[in-house]
Amino acid sequence: MVGRKILENIKLSCEKMLFGGLGLCRTENGVVFAEGLLPNETAECLQIGKSGGISIFKAQKILEKSPFRREHFCKYFGICGGCDWQFMEYDFQRLCKKEIFEDVMRRIGKIHDFAEPQIFFADEKNYRIRVKFSLDKKVKKIGFLSKKSHKIIDVETCPLVSQNINSFLENKNRIFEQNFNSKEIKLIDCGSQTVSSLDKKTGEIGVGKYKFEVDGNSFFQANKFITPTMVDWCEDNVFECENLFDIYGGVGLFSAFCSKKVKNITLLEIDEIMAKTAQRNFDKNKIKSAKAFGLSAEKSIKSINVKPDCVIIDPPRIGLSKEVRNGINSLSPQKIIYISCDISTQCRDCNFFVNECGYKIEKTAVFDCYPNTFHIESGVVLAK
Repeated sequence: MVGRKILENIKLSCEKMLFGGLGLCRTENGVVFAEGLLPNETAECLQIGKSGGISIFKAQKILEKSPFRREHFCKYFGICGGCDWQFMEYDFQRLCKKEIFEDVMRRIGKIHDFAEPQIFFADEKNYRIRVKFSLDKKVKKIGFLSKKSHKIIDVETCPLVSQNINSFLENKNRIFEQNFNSKEIKLIDCGSQTVSSLDKKTGEIGVGKYKFEVDGNSFFQANKFITPTMVDWCEDNVFECENLFDIYGGVGLFSAFCSKKVKNITLLEIDEIMAKTAQRNFDKNKIKSAKAFGLSAEKSIKSINVKPDCVIIDPPRIGLSKEVRNGINSLSPQKIIYISCDISTQCRDCNFFVNECGYKIEKTAVFDCYPNTFHIESGVVLAK
């Protein structure tokens, strides 16, 4: 049962946005977090829980309104767990993400000397070509989970996903005609077709002059507008050299674009099926300098007898293990290009490379791959 204290309303003023999408507010009893509140806004708020011992509130009635507040544009907003920031003007979202990145770099990374991040952005709607939906075959529901629960919000359309994925949703009954036991479905819009994790079909995504084979389970950058910008940024920051490691290389996206500058590329990917797909992509795109290996980062750094001049890393949200961090440091590459979907673990790892290994941050970038959410994709260039 929820106690009376949890139900109390208090008036809060938001100071700034934090990593994770909540607002920072100060009270007589210390710092609290607020959901649905913009910087310089004041609202009556209801306590909805705690995180790490800090109380979390939700804005109920806005008393002082920010000029950057707007009406949300999706009927599922506030129910579906996919979006958090639709109530913010898009220009202001980008500013907040830049400031959050800088704050986390200083606070978690313990780094104060770094280049101001470039901000890359595009359309805020219909950008997602890779998505995971939850399924309930018994009641024929497909959609996103509601906030902080396992309840499926049955969506008819989503303003953030591509038109092809929305067309897929319009014909959702075809999904339930298939024989499957999975509680989720992953989709990738390849332009001419949409492939899913429930079938064995493959598709092809074109980025620049290269084409990449994918299936429903492949990892591929989700934002169709920003992906070309990300690979160009990565290529621009790779220098002409003998050897490059592409760790957590997926289906070979970054390797392909860097192949013009590097004589030998070694792609490392723990998923053996994806590594084989990466090798096929190299072969189809006539990239003879790149080889893909289905090995974990921990094993490959020890077993592959190559000393890289440059390393690209694009790890999952947990970032680099201590073993991988130490392994990269032992290889002593001249440059590390670190792309991340979680700035907290990225900045933690950068702390190691800068404060313990002698690297300096040359460039930083914020790629707004997920508009209308608090998620931040970022890039850091570290050089000896």
